[in-house]
Amino acid sequence: MTYFTANIRARSVHLGYDAQGQVIKQELPESEFVEKVIKLDRILSFTQDHLFVVCPHDTVQVWDYEGDLVDVKQRLIAAGVAMV
Repeated sequence: MTYFTANIRARSVHLGYDAQGQVIKQELPESEFVEKVIKLDRILSFTQDHLFVVCPHDTVQVWDYEGDLVDVKQRLIAAGVAMV
C-alpha cells in the first residue's frame, strides 16, 4: 500500500446526481488545514489546488491542499509512483 501525506481541509462532499444529472453536493464549513496520511488508492485526481477522494457510502470529498501540483508530482515521484 502506498500513502501520501498532505495538509488538507475538506471543501465539499459529492453525494451523487439528481434526476437531471446535476451533482448533488454539500458544501462544508471552512476549517484549518490538518496533516493527513491518505491511502493513494482513495485519491481519484489532483488539480492545482484540490484533490478528489473516494469516501464511504459512495461519496467523493473535495479537499483543498497546501502547496501546488508541481510539489505533489515531485512527492509522488519520490514515493515511487510512476508519472505518465
